Amino acid sequence: MSQENVELVRSGYAAPEPLSMFAERIAPDVELDFTAVYPDRPVFRGTDAVRRFIETGGPWGGAIHFEPERFFDVDDERVLVFVRATAVGQASGVATEARAAHEFTIRNGLLVRFKAYRDRSEALEAVGLRE
Repeated sequence: MSQENVELVRSGYAAPEPLSMFAERIAPDVELDFTAVYPDRPVFRGTDAVRRFIETGGPWGGAIHFEPERFFDVDDERVLVFVRATAVGQASGVATEARAAHEFTIRNGLLVRFKAYRDRSEALEAVGLRE
């Protein structure tokens, strides 16, 4: 099952919008957690909150691109991905780049949890991996 989850997550990054491929594959009690990146943001819970989040483009307004760099098959349910995030400021027009991590928890083909990390070392530690 874990390799299937890796492939599901991998296909998600090929979709035109971040997280869009999960729009129809989310568990009723899904949770999106951006607190490690945006401490002042709430954790989004439930399908309605997550669908609104996906439709509005989240805190970046949809002007961000994630390029996966490395996939970690953590366990039967979790996949960690090192990503390169690039964006252009909506007001400033300034381009920016960050190297971050995304943790996906997938159960029975449904996304049950997503957590974004600004710091890759923190992400590795959080999932119990060391590099």
